[in-house]
Amino acid sequence: ALDSSTAQIGVPAAGQAGYTGTGVTVAVLDSGIDAGHPDLAGRVAAQRNFTEGAEDDLDYKGHGTHVASIIAGSGAASDGTYQGVAPGARLLDGKVCDLVDCQESWILAGMQWAAGEQHANVVNLSLGDTDTPEIDVVEQAVETLTDTYGTLFVVSSGNSGSGDDGRGYTVATPGSADAALTVGAVDDAEALAGFSSRGPRIGDDGIKPDLTAPGVDITAARSGDFSNVKDGGDATGQYLTASGTSMAAPHVAGAAAILAQIHPDWTPQQLKATLMASAKPNPAIGVYGQGAGRVDVSRAIDQTVTADPPSLSFGRQLWPHADDPVRTETVVYRNTGKTEVDLALAVEAVDAEGNSAAPGMFTLSAPTLTVPAEGQAEVTVTADTRVSSPDGIVSGHLVATSTAGDSQSVSAPLAVNKEVESYDITINQIGRDGEPAAIQLLYLYGSDTSYQRLREPGGDGTVTIRLPRNRYVLQAILNEGEGAGQTTSVLLHPRLEATSTQTITMDARLGQPISVTVPDPSVTLAELTVDCTWNLDNYGVGLGVSAFGAAGFENLYTAQIGDTGTVPDLTSAVSGSWLRPSADGQWTDSPVAYRLAWAKPGQFVTGFQREVATKDLATVRADYAAGATGGAAEAVVFPSVPGLNTSSRGYAIPLPFSRTEYYNADPGVRWDMWLREFIPPNAYARVSSLTGTAVYQAGQEYRETWNASVFGPVLPGQDQDPTTPDGQVFRTGNTIYANVPLFGDGDGHPGYSRDVQGTTTLYRNGTKVDEIPLAGWGAFEVPAEKGTYRLEVKAESGVPFTLSTGVEAAWTFRSGEVSADAFISLPVWAVRFAPELRPDNSAPAGGMLAIPVQITAQSGATVGRIERVDIEVSYDDGVTWQKTRVLGPPSNRSIMVRHPDGDGFVSLRARATDSGGSTIEQTIIHAYRYGAPGS
Repeated sequence: ALDSSTAQIGVPAAGQAGYTGTGVTVAVLDSGIDAGHPDLAGRVAAQRNFTEGAEDDLDYKGHGTHVASIIAGSGAASDGTYQGVAPGARLLDGKVCDLVDCQESWILAGMQWAAGEQHANVVNLSLGDTDTPEIDVVEQAVETLTDTYGTLFVVSSGNSGSGDDGRGYTVATPGSADAALTVGAVDDAEALAGFSSRGPRIGDDGIKPDLTAPGVDITAARSGDFSNVKDGGDATGQYLTASGTSMAAPHVAGAAAILAQIHPDWTPQQLKATLMASAKPNPAIGVYGQGAGRVDVSRAIDQTVTADPPSLSFGRQLWPHADDPVRTETVVYRNTGKTEVDLALAVEAVDAEGNSAAPGMFTLSAPTLTVPAEGQAEVTVTADTRVSSPDGIVSGHLVATSTAGDSQSVSAPLAVNKEVESYDITINQIGRDGEPAAIQLLYLYGSDTSYQRLREPGGDGTVTIRLPRNRYVLQAILNEGEGAGQTTSVLLHPRLEATSTQTITMDARLGQPISVTVPDPSVTLAELTVDCTWNLDNYGVGLGVSAFGAAGFENLYTAQIGDTGTVPDLTSAVSGSWLRPSADGQWTDSPVAYRLAWAKPGQFVTGFQREVATKDLATVRADYAAGATGGAAEAVVFPSVPGLNTSSRGYAIPLPFSRTEYYNADPGVRWDMWLREFIPPNAYARVSSLTGTAVYQAGQEYRETWNASVFGPVLPGQDQDPTTPDGQVFRTGNTIYANVPLFGDGDGHPGYSRDVQGTTTLYRNGTKVDEIPLAGWGAFEVPAEKGTYRLEVKAESGVPFTLSTGVEAAWTFRSGEVSADAFISLPVWAVRFAPELRPDNSAPAGGMLAIPVQITAQSGATVGRIERVDIEVSYDDGVTWQKTRVLGPPSNRSIMVRHPDGDGFVSLRARATDSGGSTIEQTIIHAYRYGAPGS
């Protein structure tokens, strides 16, 4: 929360001294600002919308308002509790983001407006994109505008953590710009946030971020135009809590505004140097995570000694190291104070293995320095990577300690990359015309999960890169031509062994076309995907590409390059969706769908041709019921292939809806589906989600029903994937986990619903273990000894839901000690009701209805046999209950329900006990509706 985060960085000391950012202008280039919020009333001096009509001026995302209030919010709506860092500052609202995107052209226009037209002292950019070694246009704009207008750009580092490989290199652009004051995030315990992007900077191993600031669970102003449904949030009232480096950056922007008030004539370089010089480093965090350390406003307002440059990046010394040049940097210490300052100098650094840097790695020209009043003094620092030490990054701080014991000490981050064994790899790209082709997209994936993306716009088709000794997969994507004649070549080299200097040629002429025809001429290709996964230990690298529409499909060429044999850890597949286009040419509401996929284990697809006949396919009659009033759905179907990460696009259908779907049944392919119901026209308002998995046989016909009542708990049975804990109640070690899909449909598809309130509570031997304020999910620490447990879940929902508005379940079972590496499914059951209803999930009034009842244990659980089942029905929302007789054998249970006249809802309650003593109690309020259709 802002009250604790501002205290953490020393803001109260500045306020007590009268420094609140008064007279300073800070621009917020973001999703807009709710200037009507009590905390921001009168704070916004100018506003401009740069989204070119994509969205109006309001802040629907809530991001910009949150950021702005961290900088300069008054805290009026909380009686001052959630006051910003610099509440006296003047704000500029530059809207450069809509709900979906922050386009580059919008950002650039906003930057020019803020710095050039409005003369902002500070610009906050809590946004970013993947960095590349080149200086992109936004990075260049930061440099140019800083030099031209004297504006300090404070930029979030990004939320990519340490990257998939744990090596860093994740700082986003434009935070990667030299002139930017780039900010990572820490929590309230000063630990680096897991999501906070780390250096080194891509391309030159520069030190980024420059600082850190609080960015975890920050409570600040909530835009009055923020939509909970759109953004998936659950905030209400005047405030919301959010985490990210987007929240950390405005803490530093506010700190810069305070310094600018104190020193209105300072340059952005002086502001940046002072904030870095006064920062508080955390010994537990490396310089590529924190830069100089966590911003400290209480020190910054009195800091007179700074270092120039404020950080020392010695770059990369190429392997081998016997003849490495010795690199020297000069550090100038400046003193704006009225008395001289004596400094004791030392380098505190660690090598790649975490040990103290080898003697001679860093050398200072002098151990002490006197910086005269209002003057400067300098020292040289040398980095000598010829010394005997482990290869890898050596980093730490140049620490200048005031011998007077005052607060004028300075800790400047420094680092050098003593490169590990690496080689130059030259890549030549040839187009389909046989001529060199500029590298548009080149992806390199290492077996250590390292990753690089390279571009060479307008280049000559040759690029040389430096790779550590390792195995890599190299993928090139090349677009050639224009309009309908444009071709796309996807080339994959699956076994690049970087053990020597070498040259690789990616020749698009080796690409072969893909051709698939289906029996129905009325359908067209909606989507074609060539998926590929390189399977490493506990990690899969996705290498897929998709084409949408027949034109993209017809001009797609693929090839495996280099090693054209079988590669055991590689799997690929061709898959696609064929739908009948509607009058507007879109693939919504298609009454027929073909879903086809073919797997190719051990290789990347080199072209593919197939003519599909109806006899090769399974035919599925699919019915989709309506679960919410006015609902529609997005159906996402994708193949599931062992060893392959697949993807697919969703296509909208109205609800209720029926159609015929065709699936191929080739070896190694099964089909997964997500059905997401939402309320049009707002595609962000998804209210429920169902999942399912199917394996089909060619020539067979199937009937599937989706989204049909009764919505209730579904535990994965034998037809579901038993290899993962999703949707199960299980124990590992001394922890019991619950993750129960509480809104599965009557056909048994597990399902969840977004906007529900509820709890999950566990009791042991009659004593409450814990209660989690989430419906259907919880993790509970329990004793190792055997005990009797009762797990209770409750969920409630309202508009737009009218069905299953109240879902409750309680399970009792015995459980004892489980090893920490075991995964044990606990003996729990679910009762599923599957009545035959109309497509709108209703039944006629005044008649009898048979309701099939299935009682199913979760997959993998050791359970007894069901010995007793009691079921009750209610027509007054559970106020009163009537017992009903359970008919039929265990394999075919059912009940008979008589509906009253008129319109209303049937609620159902069940209790079952098995021979092992485990029980299930389950209640569904508004299980389904009876009355006139659509009423």
